[in-house]
Amino acid sequence: MYENFTELTSRNTTSCALSSLIFMNPASRFYKADKTKWVLRMKLTIAFLLIAFLQVNAASYAQRASLNVKNTPIKEVFSLLTKQTGYNFICDAGLIKELGPVTINMRQASLKEILEKCFSEREVDILFRSGQTVVIRKKNAAAVEIQVSAAIPITGKVTDEKGLPLPGVSIKTKNTSNTVVTDLNGNYKILVADQNDLLMFSYVGFTTYEIQVKDSKTINVILKEQKNALEEVLVIGYGEQSKKKVSTAISRVEGKFIGIQPVSTPGEALAGLVSGVQVQSGRGGYPGEAPTIRIRGIGSLGTDSDPLYVVDGYPLQESTQFNLINPADIESIDILKDAASAAIYGSRAANGVVIVTTKRGKAGKTSFTVSAYTGVQNVAKKVDLLNRDQYIEYAKYAARMRSITYPTIFDTNPQSLPDVDWQDVIFRQAPISDFQISARGGSEKTRYSISGGYFKQDGTMIGTTYDRYNIRFNMDADLSPKLRIGISMAPSFSQQFRQPAGGQFSEASAGETTGARALPSPIHSAVLMSPVVPVYAADGDYAQGYRGLKNSANGVFFQAALYNPLGVLELYKNRLREYRILGNNFIEYEPIKDLKFKTSIGATLNMNDQYAYIPATLANGSAPAASLANPIMTQIFSSETQSTVLDWLWENTISYNKTFGGNHNLSALLLYSLQKYQAKSTGVNGRSGTYTTALLENPLASSDLVGSLAYSQNSFLSLGGRINYDYKGKYILSAALRQDGSSRFGPNNRFAVFPSVSAAWRITQENFMQPVKNVLNELKIRASYGETGNANIGDFTWSNNIISRDYGFGSQRSYGSAQSGFANYNLTWEKNRQADLGLEAGFLNDKYSLSIDYYSRHTEGMLFQKDLPSIIGYATSFRTNLGKLSNRGFEISGKANFNLGAVKWTVDANVSANRTKVDDLGGPSSLPAKAAIFGWDNVFQVKVGDPLGLMRGYQVEGIFKNTADLGKYPQWVTGNKVGDWIIKDQNNDGKIDEQDMAVVGHGFPDFVYGLSSTFQYKNFDLSLIVQGVQGVNVINGNIRHQFGVHNVNSSPTYFNNMFDSQNPDRDVEYPAPLASGVTPLNNLTNKAVSDASFLRIRNLTIGYRLPAGLLKSIKMQTVRFYATGQNLLTFTKYNWYNPETSVTSDTDDAVYRPGVDQGTYPANRVFIFGINVGF
Repeated sequence: MYENFTELTSRNTTSCALSSLIFMNPASRFYKADKTKWVLRMKLTIAFLLIAFLQVNAASYAQRASLNVKNTPIKEVFSLLTKQTGYNFICDAGLIKELGPVTINMRQASLKEILEKCFSEREVDILFRSGQTVVIRKKNAAAVEIQVSAAIPITGKVTDEKGLPLPGVSIKTKNTSNTVVTDLNGNYKILVADQNDLLMFSYVGFTTYEIQVKDSKTINVILKEQKNALEEVLVIGYGEQSKKKVSTAISRVEGKFIGIQPVSTPGEALAGLVSGVQVQSGRGGYPGEAPTIRIRGIGSLGTDSDPLYVVDGYPLQESTQFNLINPADIESIDILKDAASAAIYGSRAANGVVIVTTKRGKAGKTSFTVSAYTGVQNVAKKVDLLNRDQYIEYAKYAARMRSITYPTIFDTNPQSLPDVDWQDVIFRQAPISDFQISARGGSEKTRYSISGGYFKQDGTMIGTTYDRYNIRFNMDADLSPKLRIGISMAPSFSQQFRQPAGGQFSEASAGETTGARALPSPIHSAVLMSPVVPVYAADGDYAQGYRGLKNSANGVFFQAALYNPLGVLELYKNRLREYRILGNNFIEYEPIKDLKFKTSIGATLNMNDQYAYIPATLANGSAPAASLANPIMTQIFSSETQSTVLDWLWENTISYNKTFGGNHNLSALLLYSLQKYQAKSTGVNGRSGTYTTALLENPLASSDLVGSLAYSQNSFLSLGGRINYDYKGKYILSAALRQDGSSRFGPNNRFAVFPSVSAAWRITQENFMQPVKNVLNELKIRASYGETGNANIGDFTWSNNIISRDYGFGSQRSYGSAQSGFANYNLTWEKNRQADLGLEAGFLNDKYSLSIDYYSRHTEGMLFQKDLPSIIGYATSFRTNLGKLSNRGFEISGKANFNLGAVKWTVDANVSANRTKVDDLGGPSSLPAKAAIFGWDNVFQVKVGDPLGLMRGYQVEGIFKNTADLGKYPQWVTGNKVGDWIIKDQNNDGKIDEQDMAVVGHGFPDFVYGLSSTFQYKNFDLSLIVQGVQGVNVINGNIRHQFGVHNVNSSPTYFNNMFDSQNPDRDVEYPAPLASGVTPLNNLTNKAVSDASFLRIRNLTIGYRLPAGLLKSIKMQTVRFYATGQNLLTFTKYNWYNPETSVTSDTDDAVYRPGVDQGTYPANRVFIFGINVGF
């Protein structure tokens, strides 16, 4: 039996020689030289390395080579020579064993000389054949199983389903065991014994293919991507591991599901794709706005619950940096959900870890990809509001019920009034576009990937836009068989124009010191603005709510504090620019087989520049009379803020992977990590009332500037290790330990240890399972326990901090210093302990797969900001550890693959549920209650023993329809009138007060679910993503003035269901306008709490690839046209813009006040058309 040895490589001997120079004997004179000469030689060595590095793509197939090996098997010798010369070697398999190991040291010798030296003491013949083939056989052998001269040469090309060449594919003859691999362009040549021989094509990640030679001289093969779910290789943190051998809870999202979605941030694309992960776009379609991502619930009440993001091995200190990544650059995202998988990241992994792997180069001819799409966005759903005629009818009704007059023009000439849909005034059809270009390729020794992109999204609300420019460069190079380096560099720039997109319809000044002004939400104002108020007044100025029509008593009829939303959007300016560069480079050295040393050095540099300006002509709560004709100089506000953040990381690992006795597999990892973060922020704005001109739209227009300067820094020092062991891939054990120290904690508790352990049993590997293995091919149970930490707090919160303040003293401004906090030298890590039980199964060779997890997660020592009595002074709180929180839940995910002839169909589905409960608050039974919105007080209160996110309000039982009803039911303490709501007396004390508040909703869902599916038929493809949330409520703060107030607009839903004294027996749901007592204006009731469950068609894409024959004629590898719809349909009972909403972008506050909608940005429906070209 003969074997054929060949490998696909780039041939370059310079790097090998130079690497030998670097790693020469330390006792040599190179190391004995004086320090100056040593440094000079190192510089020269690095220079030569760089020159060699730039040359590695130029493959040299010269027959001269260098070989320096000791006791090396002949197979490895053949591989080394193939790399340098391009020659393939054929040798009898039995002879291989007889020849034994080789020891030789020759430089720049001919291939013949090297081979003769190798076999000088062995009885062999060395035969050079055509096609760069060398046959090694026993001397004077009478015959061999395959006569090279008589063998049949077979040639061909191997590609994937997209027509791209596959380098490195192994091709083996079944009858003779000859083996070759494809070259850089996917081409191959192999010798077969006869026409009955079989060729087997195998490649990692693709299904093995067999074909009989028959009469063919050329055999071209298309390999199909492997679909077995349990054959995946997952990124586990500082390494990779086969999914079959993973004993923890890890989920993966392939980049193809991220890249197909027209989103501005990669986080948005994760919605519905992963069990146990909730993605909430609380600000809807706001351009460039990142969603909130939570893994297995809320991790803390004192800090945010953001996961740790790791990009190409670099842990990001700020989660916002994750959203600057170009979604098209992502190869995959692995999510570490349980503590055992995340424990290797220790101190910052309490809320899970999101590991992002970007696209890297592969050996082969350079392939270029150009992708572009363009499309339009519209508000997915508008609110149903009254038009002019309906509003006039409503205003008359409200005036009658309140015994007030209304404008006479409502009777005399209503058709002369405008009929304005204020939603159409502020919303628009907005363009969205994206352009990407990339180049990937290289040789076996050097692989590179470079990409660039530009993304632009205009918001559907006027005045909002987002632009992002990205470049990414990744390179990996094998400088020698033992030395490998990698380079990653990713600069980006983004610009966002912002507008208020949340809050009340009217807000007040934020403070005298900064001079800041809070603006009304244009969305909320547009909903409340009457349709009979014009957009522009007769003088061309923006019409405001308080202007225009008067009632018959010559009083103001419309809301005095309701401001023109278009005026806000066109006059207010807020621009944010972000510059970022992330670089991470590594060197990996393998001194002996299976042992690797790796060091990586990386850094991120972020620079932000934000500018805001409110002109003198913009009417708001601070200057209601401001207009173009009446500019109010004291109203002007302008600010400039710049910040710079530098974060650098140095990590070192030692890894060892070894198989003992063919059955015992061991991998070990040791880690040392050092990370330091430094930030500086400077700002300037003018003091309120000091602007002297409106010509300069910046702080320099102020005669009294207020400056700010802030510094911050922190550092992390870490030591860690992990051991993975398995026996025959059947019994799996893993353990990890990490110790972290951080400057964020007090000197007494700066270091903490985070351990984890996990185990798995692949039951189907047992002999007793063999009878059913054709049906149940994979069954694994696993269990894990681990501890992780949370350090998401500010810097130096453990210490006494002094801040500079200014204050008014008479007419002068004075300066001083104040203590802003109290020291806590015992402040330490917030710890998260989590246990997980899981089951994974594969059926019919993984045609169907299933994964089930149950977890219990406990947080202790939450990092709270504890309040102190105000009598202490300015410093009224300090940071401490207190309280306990628990999360329990389950996750189920499944996948099915169907191959029906030319039809290929895959379906992934997942569902998960989580319950968060407050177990302890460090003494008190509850925290101070928080309001939902202004006026709706005491709605959210965290209590020991309660689930988190409960909404408390009053339960409506009906309406007082007559005076008799007033005597039948308990009344509010201030009294009730006919037309008021009847409130349930929860404690049966005969009166209605705060003691009658009850649970009326829940801000966190019972469960979330998702589905993704791909369908392919010949050249057509279709993909679908569905997202669902069930059992969640939203407090609709927008309707606080929508039923019961006469001078703002309303909805037919409310107007048609209000109490009317002229028809009191009609069954209605809402009270009379501005009735006294418990009204929607004063207190929250269950009538303002809506079921916000929804099912959303998140993405639907249809594509078509040009056929291979046409591509060949136009010299292209692939051309694909596609059309995509994003947020196509949303099925929900919620009647406002978006059921997926949040009151604030402040993640800390959102934990306490989930599910509040108050003028937030609507979701967008997006339609795009795009093209992908590869050549």
